[in-house]
Amino acid sequence: MSDGRYSTTQTTVETREYYAYDDRPTLQLEMPKFDGGYVRSLGGMLKIICIILCLLCFLCVLIGGPGYYSGAGWATFVATVGLSITTTLLALYIFHIVDASPQIPWILIEMIFCFVWTIFFFIAACVLGVAATRFQGTAGWGAASFFALGAMCAYGFDAYLKFLGWKRDELASGGAHPESRTTAQNV
Repeated sequence: MSDGRYSTTQTTVETREYYAYDDRPTLQLEMPKFDGGYVRSLGGMLKIICIILCLLCFLCVLIGGPGYYSGAGWATFVATVGLSITTTLLALYIFHIVDASPQIPWILIEMIFCFVWTIFFFIAACVLGVAATRFQGTAGWGAASFFALGAMCAYGFDAYLKFLGWKRDELASGGAHPESRTTAQNV
């Protein structure tokens, strides 16, 4: 069958793509920028109020009476952890770090934190109030109980606002008005 009229050839094509330096896919990281606008919002003011009340409660527990009472240790724990987490959350909102990671359910996390700390401050206020009336020389614990009740109210109101935002399916935002997830996905 090979009479010479038909010949077969095989051709190999090799393709290479070269990218110019500017055409490569790049990852752009934005540096956090300070924006004090969040402090003037209701969420920012609540966080500042919570920070002040946690600090006052902590200082009154330290100054108010003997440290060997276990209720004072609980109140110190609640106030310092609340102060640390709330200050961290405030910094995350002020520097718009929560805007950079919308996949994290910030509103749900904050709602759970605020609810738990409302209960913790209620327990701490009750324990400090009873200890202030029971022992001599513990007037500072009475003041700490007052500030713990104030912190309980502030955290409870913040938990309620976060619950409303969670039910409306809002995104956490660091300065602008919160958007709902549906409008953010349609854009």
